[in-house]
Amino acid sequence: ENTTEQRKIADFLIALDRRIDAQQSLVDNLKKYKRGVMQRIFRQLPSQDGAEWACVRLGDIFKKVSRRNADGVIKNVITNSAEYGLIPQRDFFDKDIAVDGNTANYYVIENGDFVYNPRKSNSAPYGPFNRYTLSEQGIISPLYTCLVLQADISPSYLAWYFKSDAWYRYIYDNGSQGVRHDRVSMTDDLLMGIPVMYPSHEKQLLYADILDVVETRLQATQKTLDLLSKTRDGYMRQLFI
Repeated sequence: ENTTEQRKIADFLIALDRRIDAQQSLVDNLKKYKRGVMQRIFRQLPSQDGAEWACVRLGDIFKKVSRRNADGVIKNVITNSAEYGLIPQRDFFDKDIAVDGNTANYYVIENGDFVYNPRKSNSAPYGPFNRYTLSEQGIISPLYTCLVLQADISPSYLAWYFKSDAWYRYIYDNGSQGVRHDRVSMTDDLLMGIPVMYPSHEKQLLYADILDVVETRLQATQKTLDLLSKTRDGYMRQLFI
C-alpha cells in the first residue's frame, strides 16, 4: 500500500517538474521574442519603408523635475529597478528602506514622469530608464534624474524606446567610462544629448501596443511559472519534513 502511495507521489512530482520545464521554456522563448521585436522596431533605418523617423535630443522634449519632498510628507519611496520598472520600495524589498526624516532632498514624482537611474545591471547596461505609471505620488533618491515630457510624442512609445538599446551607442561613444564600474557617469549634458528617434504618431501607438501585448503575455507566463515552482516547493517541504 505504502509503495503504491510513494509511486503516485513520485509520478506526480515528475509530472510537475516536466510542466515547470515546459513553462520555463515558454518564458525563455517569449523573452527572446520580445528582444527580437524590439530590435526590429528600434533598429530600423530612419527612412525604411519610406516612413520618416524624426530624431531629437532628449533635452528638446524633456525637462528636469526639481520638486523636492521638503516637508517630508510623502512616504512612498520608489525604486527604479531594471527588471520591474518604477515600483514602491516596500514591494521590492518587503520593507521600507529609506530612513524616516531622511527624505527631504528626495524628488517627488507623479504619474507619467520618466526616471533615469545611472546604476548599471545586466538587463540595463546603461542604467534603467522608466516611466512612472502609478497614480499615487512617489519620492525617488536624489541620485536619480526625474524628467517630464514636454512634447507630443506617445509616452508609451518613449517608455519602450528607453527600454531598448537604441540610445546605448551614444552613451558608449560620448560618456566617460568613469571610475565607478557599477554606475554610468551621467552628466546633465550627456543625458540631455541622448538621441530620441520616433516615427509617425500612428506608428508610435502601433509599436507601443505590440510591445505591451508581448509584455502582458510574458508577465502572465512568468506568473504561472512562479506559481508552479511555489507549488512544487510546498509539496517538497511537506514530504520531507
